[in-house]
Amino acid sequence: MSSQFAASGNKTRVFITGGAGFIGRRLLEVLLPEAHVAVFDNLSVGLPMPDARPGLTTFLGDIRDPERVQQALREFEPDTLIHLAALHHIPSCEADPRLAVEVNVLGLQTVLDACEKQGCKRVLLASSGAVYAVADQPLQEDMQLHPCDVYAATKLSNEHQLALWAERTAASGIIARLFNAIGWGDPNGHLIPEVLRRMEGAPAGSHIRLAMGNLHTRRDFVDVKDLATGLAALANHAPWPEQKASAYNLCSGRETAITDIVNGLARCLGLTVEIHSDPVLRRKVDRPSQWGAPEKTKEATGWHAATPLDDSLQEIVSEWQKHKANA
Repeated sequence: MSSQFAASGNKTRVFITGGAGFIGRRLLEVLLPEAHVAVFDNLSVGLPMPDARPGLTTFLGDIRDPERVQQALREFEPDTLIHLAALHHIPSCEADPRLAVEVNVLGLQTVLDACEKQGCKRVLLASSGAVYAVADQPLQEDMQLHPCDVYAATKLSNEHQLALWAERTAASGIIARLFNAIGWGDPNGHLIPEVLRRMEGAPAGSHIRLAMGNLHTRRDFVDVKDLATGLAALANHAPWPEQKASAYNLCSGRETAITDIVNGLARCLGLTVEIHSDPVLRRKVDRPSQWGAPEKTKEATGWHAATPLDDSLQEIVSEWQKHKANA
């Protein structure tokens, strides 16, 4: 990956909050060849710290702890901070909105305050495609924003926080609106881990009946490896604005029905499945479509989501089967 990181002959220093998480641990692998990377994580999702290696520094800490965040930034002296740390699981955010606000909103403010004190002038924020108003068309960066759940509301708050921080401190912000991440090892109770858990034990060739919530929702699914390269591309190649924050979608530009994901997993496992809707499992608020437009990001960085959906599902199932066999 060609990079402004190494252009001066000195490796840049990138600090990743949530760097031990599902996306963060892939991102550090992309960045490490050309950057010094620090991971800051409280390990709350159950994944371990990345293995020690040259160029990697790790900090155990919580983004809600101002002293710990400031100490880590002071020690590492980053050029760029990539903020991934958040409470992501939508049902968890709905069940405890106060905690979601505490972690996602107050946590980011703690990080931004520490950046100001330590002189870090570049922050890339992981936001969400869920900040857009509901629309049955590809969602473009300049379209109306109107979150419809607690998690999305905290992410929109984050976008405003970043823009205000950049303006007030003469810094720069990039907002990466991530669409639905999929891949092996997702520690959150999202669709694919939950479906695999419920298909566990069914012998190959069998037919199963599976209860789901809303059956007509469609999402833009992106392989976690592609999201990692997309974040790196934005950090490397997107124009960093002065005293404001610019938004970019990280999406595939394709929408897929939730039922197609379930059927795809079943095929990878050699199963057939009959899906029915259970009212108990239906979310009270569930947007029918969340489908991104990738053109702005591709024009600015050259990035696109390269992994076919079927390849992602097959890799997830294969790794899941290996894990079960070795457990």
